[in-house]
Amino acid sequence: MTPALYRQALEHTGGSPHLLAAREVALERFFSHGLPSPRDEDWKYTPLDFLERAELHAPHHTAEDWAGEDYPGIALKFGNGRITDVYTQSIHAHSLADRADTALVVRYLGQLADTFPGNTALAEINSALWQDGLLLHVPAGWKSAPLFMVHRTSEADAMLHLRHLVVLEAGAEAVLVEQCLGAPGLAYWHNSVTEIVLGEGAQLTHLKLDENSAAATHTGLTLVQQARDSRYHSLSINVGARVARHDTRVHLDEAGATCQLDGVFIATGRRHIDQHLHVDHRAPHTGSSQTWRGIADGRGRGIFDARVVVQPGARKADALQSSRNLLLSPHAEIDVKPQLEIYTDDVKCGHGATVGQLDPAEIFYLRSRGIDADTARALLLRGFVEQALGLLKDSGLTDWLEPHLTAALPAPNKELTA
Repeated sequence: MTPALYRQALEHTGGSPHLLAAREVALERFFSHGLPSPRDEDWKYTPLDFLERAELHAPHHTAEDWAGEDYPGIALKFGNGRITDVYTQSIHAHSLADRADTALVVRYLGQLADTFPGNTALAEINSALWQDGLLLHVPAGWKSAPLFMVHRTSEADAMLHLRHLVVLEAGAEAVLVEQCLGAPGLAYWHNSVTEIVLGEGAQLTHLKLDENSAAATHTGLTLVQQARDSRYHSLSINVGARVARHDTRVHLDEAGATCQLDGVFIATGRRHIDQHLHVDHRAPHTGSSQTWRGIADGRGRGIFDARVVVQPGARKADALQSSRNLLLSPHAEIDVKPQLEIYTDDVKCGHGATVGQLDPAEIFYLRSRGIDADTARALLLRGFVEQALGLLKDSGLTDWLEPHLTAALPAPNKELTA
């Protein structure tokens, strides 16, 4: 990618004079930083220099609405970066591009991206080139119906920058499911930034399902700011893309705020899936937990890098990290890096991480009960990831997600080059 190609993409964006001026500033800042390189400690596992050699472009057309699966809630569909079906919007969910000049968006858009450290370059290129995304605004005391935000890419070599803004006012509740799809074998770059602001006592359940094309690159940044007694519960299922890097950064700004970040990644074939979490306890009586399960097969590689920081004065903070991982091939690799930084007393913090293989004794036990080897293996893998799926039981989404998860679990004797 050359500066000229980025500027051509900028010509495909729109907005008010104020927004266009902000886009220009963001693009110049991106040029000063460039894409992350292995010289950056947080990016040593996942260099993006290959994107510099690609000739990507802004989508030339908006995909038409497509017939998809049935969703147990309201479905808001995006094709090639733009909304395709404006008739299924709820009273709380809208196209961000359509509402870009409203007082709410002007107040909040970019607030977290500008103040949260990390991933500066990707946030800046997103700020410059985003074309559309979700605006979810739930007023105080309201409870939103479950919302499915579905992204589908059908254009080769497209550069998609989705921008999402979620604002839940005091006491509001919402369930948001984000699903990313791509035509099989299609190469593209999907780069999303999601800013989430939770008011006092607000509760957001957030499920992210990455089923991008096996030839795609997916980078994502989720930023969460939590007020007193708010709750953020997320579940990330990462099973798609050739290269995927997902970052989640949460600030627990006021007492009683809690977050639960759970996830599963399945790196098969030659997939590279990198998950970074950062939770900042900034007030007393805050809580966080992370439960992750990873599987790598073939020549796949998975990375789990999680950091919890307990700031001075954040007494009575409660933080727990758990990362367990399975290697199903001698050529697969998983790197785990749990981190705790504690700068105050009277806290309860702990972490644990393991990388291992399926236990032959467990397979033997199931086979001794008349279960064939392939079924035994599948049962053990399903039971392994089950440990990170508590959110599904609480949200009632188990039946919807189950077929997706079953299809993503590695099959026996898969080709290493798949």
